[in-house]
Amino acid sequence: MDNILLLDKELKEFTEQEWHKLLERAIVMKLPKGSTVFSASEKSQGVFIIKSGWVKISRISKDGKESVVGCIRNPKEIIGLAEVLLNKNRTCNAVAITDIEIGFLKTEDFYNLIKEDFNISLKIMRLLAARMREAEENVHNLSSNYVSKRLASFLYKASFKWGIDDEDGIKIPLNLTHEEIAQVVGTSRQTTTKALNMLQKKGIIKLEKKQIKILDIKKLLSYK
Repeated sequence: MDNILLLDKELKEFTEQEWHKLLERAIVMKLPKGSTVFSASEKSQGVFIIKSGWVKISRISKDGKESVVGCIRNPKEIIGLAEVLLNKNRTCNAVAITDIEIGFLKTEDFYNLIKEDFNISLKIMRLLAARMREAEENVHNLSSNYVSKRLASFLYKASFKWGIDDEDGIKIPLNLTHEEIAQVVGTSRQTTTKALNMLQKKGIIKLEKKQIKILDIKKLLSYK
């Protein structure tokens, strides 16, 4: 099992009391699927705390191709941290891929909170360190591995982070399109569909509408 996954599991991330502390100073809003939380090049004015739903962090290349560079962020994650800490403009887009409930914590309030609470500031540092390791691993995967291995790695991580035990496997509850998965693994939708169908034929996964079920995690790991 990857160290990055172990670290992610350990983080989980703040206590309920700490989440309450973060959210009580935030402006909480509900946004529909497809809404832009923030855009590349805009000035950062605070961090966002996902209460429910999922958000993808992506960049658009000069030729208009979208790539998911920060993976997919789930409930009880903070996004937009780096730009606030560096006092820089946003470099990525954050878009809701489901209906979401999200809190916006202004920079000043965020800074005051991490000054007041050492445990929260320490966990934020560990979170950033974990994301740096994750980014390093993603770069390695993109440069070194075939599409099938990149896809298997993503599905394994997704089952680890979000998976729900089902009768005959592990269900990934996030309704991702093949295009969205392609953006994560850095390939085309057609290639992603072909790779998913191959894994299904081998009995490793089962495609159920927009959901994916992992039937054989050991075989999936052999591709990773």
